[in-house]
Amino acid sequence: MEILYRVAGRGTEWLSQKEEGKQLDILGPFGNGFLIDQSGDPIVLIARGIGIAPLYAVGEEARRKGKKRRVFIFMGARTEERVFYKSECRRLGEVFIYTDDGSKGFKGKASELLRSLVKEKQIPERFYVYACGPAAMLKNLADLSVDLHFEGQVALDERLGCGFGACLSCACPLKPQAVVRNREWEKPALQWSEDGTQVYSLICKDGPVYDLKEVDWDEWTA
Repeated sequence: MEILYRVAGRGTEWLSQKEEGKQLDILGPFGNGFLIDQSGDPIVLIARGIGIAPLYAVGEEARRKGKKRRVFIFMGARTEERVFYKSECRRLGEVFIYTDDGSKGFKGKASELLRSLVKEKQIPERFYVYACGPAAMLKNLADLSVDLHFEGQVALDERLGCGFGACLSCACPLKPQAVVRNREWEKPALQWSEDGTQVYSLICKDGPVYDLKEVDWDEWTA
């Protein structure tokens, strides 16, 4: 088991000070994880910053199940210094880097890079997306999926208050007509309005992974 993290607050600072041999108490896993697409189409992993952590595991599992399956990896951040795990990702597939300031790779957003690569035929027209990053990035990908006709799954990068569904601080709006429930994604914490026109999901219990088209991105990012 590996823990990939970036020091961003008191919790990760405390974690960074632990020495080899020290014991940690861990609760988990919570919620739902990624489901590996069975179509055999190439997969595109789109991460920003620390979002590469769960996606790297997705890439490993996809390649384990299909050694010839093509994997494209987008790694982004504000600056080049915040892009990490590059050499490890290159063992999984072809890596594309994007940064806000253009200090490394493509200058711009992940959705803009994806559109450009598809237009230039560097990525096939048919592919499946896995993404992890801020809500604005995921919304842009969801909007782009309408134009490029791709499916995908996203991990919502949100701070979870309690992790047990008690504080309700991680409630996320879903589209009632698009809620995905299956054997792996049972979603026990859905909160429906009386008339059934609105539904909220608790990320800590129903997520953090959702179908790309399941989240009400307009309300979530408002």
